[in-house]
Amino acid sequence: MMARKSLVLQLKIDIGMLSNAVMKFFITIIFLFLYSFKVNGKELEKCEWKNTSGKPCLTIFSAPNTSEITEKTLGKTVITKKQIVDSGYKDVRSLLEHVVGVDVYSDGPKGQKTSVFMRGTNSNHTLVLLNGIPINDQSSPKAMFDFGYDFLQGLQQVEIYKGASGAIFGPAAIGGAINFVTDIDYQNSFSVSGSDSRTNSFSGNYTYLSKNGWHHNIQAGSSQVEELSAQNTSKDLDGTKNLSLNYNSTKFLNDNTKLKFTGYSRKTDSGYDSWDDPNANADNIMYALQSSIENKKKDLEDNFTVHVHVHDRYYDTAVKNKYYSQSYTFKGERKLNLLDNMSLGFGSDYNYNKGDFQIKGNWGSSAKGHSDNLGVYSNLGYEINDTTILSAHLRGDSHKYSQEHLTHRFNFTKLINSLTLSLSESSGLRHPDLFVLHGANPSGTFKAMNTTKPETSLTREISAKYNFSKNFFIESTAYKGSVSDVLNRGTSTYGYNEIIDIEQEGLENSLVFKNANQKISLSSAFSKSREGDGTPQLRRPEKQFGVNYSKKFFTNILGPFHLNYDYRHVGKVEDWKNGSIRAKVDSSDIMNLNLSKDLFGTVWSANVLNLTDENYQRPDTYNQEGRRFVLSFRHKY
Repeated sequence: MMARKSLVLQLKIDIGMLSNAVMKFFITIIFLFLYSFKVNGKELEKCEWKNTSGKPCLTIFSAPNTSEITEKTLGKTVITKKQIVDSGYKDVRSLLEHVVGVDVYSDGPKGQKTSVFMRGTNSNHTLVLLNGIPINDQSSPKAMFDFGYDFLQGLQQVEIYKGASGAIFGPAAIGGAINFVTDIDYQNSFSVSGSDSRTNSFSGNYTYLSKNGWHHNIQAGSSQVEELSAQNTSKDLDGTKNLSLNYNSTKFLNDNTKLKFTGYSRKTDSGYDSWDDPNANADNIMYALQSSIENKKKDLEDNFTVHVHVHDRYYDTAVKNKYYSQSYTFKGERKLNLLDNMSLGFGSDYNYNKGDFQIKGNWGSSAKGHSDNLGVYSNLGYEINDTTILSAHLRGDSHKYSQEHLTHRFNFTKLINSLTLSLSESSGLRHPDLFVLHGANPSGTFKAMNTTKPETSLTREISAKYNFSKNFFIESTAYKGSVSDVLNRGTSTYGYNEIIDIEQEGLENSLVFKNANQKISLSSAFSKSREGDGTPQLRRPEKQFGVNYSKKFFTNILGPFHLNYDYRHVGKVEDWKNGSIRAKVDSSDIMNLNLSKDLFGTVWSANVLNLTDENYQRPDTYNQEGRRFVLSFRHKY
């Protein structure tokens, strides 16, 4: 009888929570359609190949290992500079939190360690790139990229390639890839925002066109956030200070050839709560240099890029730990149109990584060593007719320790009246990182493993998109994948050689209405990620819902305004409850609102983050920010 009452009580609680989420969702929908005013607005045009006049334009990035036809078959989400500005977000983490199919977990407020999971895979299965070149942190124990330390001041565009579409970028893109795009911003501007003296940001952009044909661009910014303690172990405010600097330059040698240089750097200092020191501090420095030469003719495009980046991290707790790594990349490729209905691309890249990790204490493992990888790739796209495309991507990699491996991506796309069907299959791999290859500690608990084989994956997807009209469509993607030989830390085997397999499956949906005046997107994601024995993967929510609404509208009293609204529901997820017990942790419903107005050439904005002031932790025990009001302005000159 007692068990029956308990079951009834639990059912009431679950229904109550569900009703609360559903009520917020419908309030959101009603709220959006209250605005039906006349709109005036214009998007920037695509940048021309030779923009000698410095006209403000929209950057379009051409993905590597693609050609004109194969690039049409890629599924990707593109967030432009204008969308970044209109959203009101200042950091990469906040931007990604509202992308369907991307799960973001941060050890506290903005500026804390942040991991991204894509389609149920591990966080080190997400490859991060700068203009198509990998920049994952080789000084991280699993070569992950920490998204908590990057702010948006120097980025022109963010691209998300989920699942099979990420396979074109090479190793480590098992779950997908996120590409940061930098370029010259020809619209000079500066902006200031803040909620108080402890939480504010400044940024500026300036472009200079010299008489000898060089275009020089500098983008710089400073941000600080100091709101709350990362955990409840201390009442200190775990603040973050970020400095970023980005330099871009371009010069045309002739009508078909141009040189490009990019320098990207950021320094982020954060306070955090360590298990051995509640007043710990972290210094995180990252910088990258790129130089490329591009040649473009009617049916031919060549590109050669040289790249170097450094991660330099220092953690000051009860013991002092330092992580340092350098990566060098050389990449060359050619894209050409063989026929009107056939395109080909091929190229090669070489990557060299070295690291030195000095970790104190018997609980951690230090490492010093290097690895390298040579990749060769090609792709072929064929339009059978106006409604049917076949594409194939192949890649071979030769790694110093895990030897030779082949990966692929195949796609079939068919247009049937207003319906577009797409079938994809891809394989992927992730090489063992420097920590696995060379890590060891004084007690001998962990030892280096110089012959570890890579993790491998297979993913299949089916996508359907139906256009009800030019401005209204629905899109769904179903996927199923597996990753074999996933490395876990196992003390019984003296290193990262406890092998498990994981499987993922899911369904992502979006309903979009857009025109020159407004855009509304309703999204949902249902996913499941399991280990080989059926155990759920931690921090992989199985149900998510989202709403994004943006609009420019006009009132007789106040004139033109722009509104941007985000809502994200993240369902219950299995995690370490209170840091010690596996259990379901609570769901969250987060709403963010941005209102902006152009007044005499200056855009004034008011942001309300976490509109309903929800008190939540994600992951469990790590505090997230409550409601915060932010005022800002952006002036163009």
